[in-house]
Amino acid sequence: MFSAPPIGTVCPFAGQVDPIEGAKNDLWGNLPCAGTNAAPAVTAESPINHLESQGWMLCDGRYLNAHSYTELYAVLGSLYGEKGSGSDLTFRIPDYRGLFLRGLDAGAGMDPDAKTRQNPTGNNDANVVGSLQCDTMQEHTHTYDVTQPSGISQQGSAAGTNVTSKSTSSPESPARTSTETRPKNIAVNYIIKFR
Repeated sequence: MFSAPPIGTVCPFAGQVDPIEGAKNDLWGNLPCAGTNAAPAVTAESPINHLESQGWMLCDGRYLNAHSYTELYAVLGSLYGEKGSGSDLTFRIPDYRGLFLRGLDAGAGMDPDAKTRQNPTGNNDANVVGSLQCDTMQEHTHTYDVTQPSGISQQGSAAGTNVTSKSTSSPESPARTSTETRPKNIAVNYIIKFR
C-alpha cells in the first residue's frame, strides 16, 4: 500500500494547473539568467486542473500566509523568503517555472560549481536546496589543421588564421542555435504538496 507523499514533496504534473498564469519570476533579477519575457502558458482548449482541492499547488513563487499553511511553513520556513510578522507573516514557495531541477550536491563533488550557486532568495551564494545556477557551457577546444603557405601542416587546439576546419556535421543537419544551451526537453508543471 502506498502512503501519502510528505508535505513539501515536489513532482512534475502533465496537465494545466490553476492558476495558469502568474507573475514574472524576478527573484534572481540581479543575475544574467533572470527571467525576461513572460508569456501566457495555455490556450483556450487546455483543460484546467484545480489541484489545490487535492492538497497540491503550482510552484510559482507566490507568498502564502504562514498561519493558513502551517504544515508547509514547517517544511519550507523562510528558505525561499518571507515577509511580515505575527498574524501577517507570509512565506514564499519555490518558483520552478521554466527551470530544470537538479539534485543537491550535498558534498558528493558532482557539481563542480556548487559553491557559486545563488541562494533561494537571490541574495547570496549558497549551496542549499532551492539555489540557482545560471546556464553555461563547459569550456572546450576543437582540433583543427592549419595549412601554412609553404605547405607545412600543423595541428593544434587554438584559433588562428589560414584555418581549414574539419566538419563533423553534414549539410543536411546544421547545428541548432538558440538563446540558451539546453537538452531536448518537455514542459511540465512542478507542483508542491501543501497538505
